[in-house]
Amino acid sequence: MKTNNKIFLKIRLLFCLFALSTTLWSCNDTPDYNDAYDNTTATTAVAQKLVAGTGLIGHMIDDRTWTVTDGVEATEIAYVSYEGYTTKMFVVEVDLSNPAISIAASLPDNGTTFKMQSMTRQALAADAAGNKVWAGFNADFFNMTTGVPRGPVHRNGVMLKNTFDSGERSVFYITRDKKAAVAHRDDYPAVNASGVIQEAVGGGVMLMTEGELVTQEEEGLEPRTAVGVSEDGKTVWFLVVDGRNWSYSNGMRYQELGLCFQSIGAHDAINLDGGGSTTFLVRTTPEFTDDRFKVCNWPCDNGGQERAVGDGLLIISNQ
Repeated sequence: MKTNNKIFLKIRLLFCLFALSTTLWSCNDTPDYNDAYDNTTATTAVAQKLVAGTGLIGHMIDDRTWTVTDGVEATEIAYVSYEGYTTKMFVVEVDLSNPAISIAASLPDNGTTFKMQSMTRQALAADAAGNKVWAGFNADFFNMTTGVPRGPVHRNGVMLKNTFDSGERSVFYITRDKKAAVAHRDDYPAVNASGVIQEAVGGGVMLMTEGELVTQEEEGLEPRTAVGVSEDGKTVWFLVVDGRNWSYSNGMRYQELGLCFQSIGAHDAINLDGGGSTTFLVRTTPEFTDDRFKVCNWPCDNGGQERAVGDGLLIISNQ
């Protein structure tokens, strides 16, 4: 019996040594999993620019572009980054040279009082014949008790707020001659004094200025809403990135947002509010039905429920 036990122990030892050597060999011969990635399947012009210009997209899952209305194109992209993070993003391009299209700041109940309301409710309140809302986005950071935005608010040529709270702040604005621009908080007083602002909302950090990326200190992956403009001020891009949902979308860093804007042709860009506030909605029918607006992204609050926000930006046609 003792002899059999010794033989068994020797066989077991040899087996363990064989298994260990195989494991060590396997670890030293780890395959390059990037070989399984394929970003060449991008079919839309926007996704192809992002693949070529950002170095972020390892594997393209899906991308599609559709026309929201004449002068407004939306692209939806799902991909896996080279770091292995699933990501869902939306890029909306607005052509302000189209005489029917404009961008307006929104407030709850289409009013002038600061409080909080979901972007769907803000869109419904502003939507009317001759002022048809086609898409909407959350805008500035805000006091989550009072709803007061952290930066300036201008609506219909009227300045409702002209101050910033502390921190890195910026502003996105539309001029009276229908050009889009962004400015750092330090430059806003001069712009405001010039009297050119028709619509404006505040924002966070500058992502791009005069075609160059702005170096970022924060590196967290978060849901993001951001806006960029062309050098001539006639094209506006909104970027919406979902996050905090590892199997669906993990979010994006500030520096990566800047790379995306640079790749698609923006000259300047700023970050707007993100996290649970990130919202992108579109009109689903030209009719004025109760359910005419659909939230395209997946807000991270309460399993996809819209958060009530302080202010927003609406894409509007006069038709």
